[in-house]
Amino acid sequence: MLTLYIFNPFLFELQIQGAYKNDFLGLEFDPLIPGDPKIPGEFVITRMFGIPLDYSKWWDLSAIYLILVGYRILFFIVLKLKERALPFVEDLYSKRTLHILEKRPSFRKAPSFSSRRHQPLHSLSSQEGLSSPLN
Repeated sequence: MLTLYIFNPFLFELQIQGAYKNDFLGLEFDPLIPGDPKIPGEFVITRMFGIPLDYSKWWDLSAIYLILVGYRILFFIVLKLKERALPFVEDLYSKRTLHILEKRPSFRKAPSFSSRRHQPLHSLSSQEGLSSPLN
């Protein structure tokens, strides 16, 4: 319930109002001073808690269910949008990664400097006249 309060304090407020209406309506409390009339639950709800009694506790409950169903539908829509957008995002990410890799010197087609260690490859037919380890 704490996570619902964090995301929607209105939902928490409706829940508390419905619980107070359910608990206090119809109750009578002993007065603070003996001999005074008993305090009705309606007085406690309206004056002490500031909760209006214009509507029933069932309206509070139906509003809570409506908000929860709305959250479920919103969650479903977000999941479906994520499913449809994921291939597009993966495509963008792969293109960006390939672009970054192409800029690296180690992935260039032509070597940027000559090296004694890494010689270009020659076909065997072009190496006939060279000193070969087989001779």
